[in-house]
Amino acid sequence: MKRLIISGSPRARGRSAGVAEAVRFAFEEAAPDDRVELVSLADVRISPCTGCETCASNKGRNELYCIISDDMLRVREQLNACDELVVVSPVYFAGAPSQLKAFLDRLQPYFYANWRAKPKRPASLYVVGEGGDPHGFGPLVGEVRSALAVAGFALESVHDWVGLVSADGALPSGADVFEGGRVHPASAYTCTGPEGTFPLGAGQAR
Repeated sequence: MKRLIISGSPRARGRSAGVAEAVRFAFEEAAPDDRVELVSLADVRISPCTGCETCASNKGRNELYCIISDDMLRVREQLNACDELVVVSPVYFAGAPSQLKAFLDRLQPYFYANWRAKPKRPASLYVVGEGGDPHGFGPLVGEVRSALAVAGFALESVHDWVGLVSADGALPSGADVFEGGRVHPASAYTCTGPEGTFPLGAGQAR
């Protein structure tokens, strides 16, 4: 089993980094023979998609060709090789930070290569933040779910750690990173408006 964890925060140290490291440690402890890789978007250079649509007509090139040559090439190789994906993200105005959004937008070549028709690999989203935004994070779930779908992933679960992780990335003492926090199926989230950004039964963990 190959697992990939992507920490989508622009900060190399903080809540997202702490949760990502906790997930990696938990995976390694639960299955020592599995391969676990962690990519922090704070440490790589992924430029925004320019909308040039070269990937729509990449005649004779790799099916996932992108005209932009940066660290996305390496991250894409890791993404293609993994059997399971975990995305850890802070909440920026109810959505993804620009570094994570750039990564998600750069998945556009998968759409034209029709990877969305392939068998779906499992993915999960860990959401962190200080808390207090009345608009929740439904848009973040929608962005991640939509973009990953074209790359051959199915976002299955959302782990809500908002307000539960300290600024230095420390989880509550004794917390189970897989079952702690508030866990809901991704399908429970909508993006219809502030009143529809939380799952039904949000007070109960699955």
